[in-house]
Amino acid sequence: MNFSSFDYFIAVAEELSFTRAAERLNVTQQTLSAHIAGLERELHVRLVDRHVPLTLTYAGEEFLEYARHFQTKRRVMEQEFRDISGNQCGLLRVGVASTRGHIIMPRTIASFQRRYPQITVSLYESENQDLVQLLREGRVDMVVATIESDAQGLVVKDLYDEAVMLLCRQDLLERYYPGRVEEVVAEAAKDGGLKALEKLPFLLVGDGDIPGAVPRQAFRRENIHPDVRVISKNAETLVALAYRGVGACFCSSELAHTSFPHSAEAGMRLIDLGEGAKYPICVAWRNSPHTWSIVTAFYDLLQTKVRDGKGWSAEGPL
Repeated sequence: MNFSSFDYFIAVAEELSFTRAAERLNVTQQTLSAHIAGLERELHVRLVDRHVPLTLTYAGEEFLEYARHFQTKRRVMEQEFRDISGNQCGLLRVGVASTRGHIIMPRTIASFQRRYPQITVSLYESENQDLVQLLREGRVDMVVATIESDAQGLVVKDLYDEAVMLLCRQDLLERYYPGRVEEVVAEAAKDGGLKALEKLPFLLVGDGDIPGAVPRQAFRRENIHPDVRVISKNAETLVALAYRGVGACFCSSELAHTSFPHSAEAGMRLIDLGEGAKYPICVAWRNSPHTWSIVTAFYDLLQTKVRDGKGWSAEGPL
């Protein structure tokens, strides 16, 4: 049993396909299959049910936990010895929501690459809940997400604060609330409730992200049965639909301000939903005896870029 066998098995378990796993690993299916078969012979169990669709056996599920544990330990070991030797090279895996990544990553990664040209940055883009799970499983080195400050087994550092906003065309508001637009907007901003705006058609992101979870919680709390026109994991798509008057979309304050730095001129209304819609964005990594210096260097650079941004919309993505 060798390290490659662990890597091969993890790829098969995550892709649930020998074809996709072989492409991901850049090896032939024959080589991959031979490694998995070798593991099964050595362990005297069947790890994979090779029917379509491919699934893991009970033994395979158990072995996956061990394989991920060993893979994480190996990465920590390699990173520590890179720090000792001063030979900083390798792969930094960063998890981030796609919308947030578009806003905060470009300048950060550009500066990081100038300082560490031998480090490849691999971005894993997913919803907030999925990112935390990827981190706990050791499939990424760090994440930018909303995480409890006392999350077990993780080091959590503050980065900045975001808020959920409601983005809507002014003429859509006037159509549904003729002569009362300022009144209903002020009411929503005052208490963060959505009852005053319940007539609007809405556009929702997935509930795995904060801008999707906050309005759904408000709908349930206020007994609102919303007219939902579109649901998508892509917040930028919903922003574009809001601009075309399809509905009002909930998105992060950063996305709202970068999309419409001059909202009034664009005919858009950015509605503040109060203190209850604010939430912290953090950077987190696994708590281990040794933290790769590259992880903390990337966090320090992120902090600098966010602090020096001085307004999300002034010069484009940070």
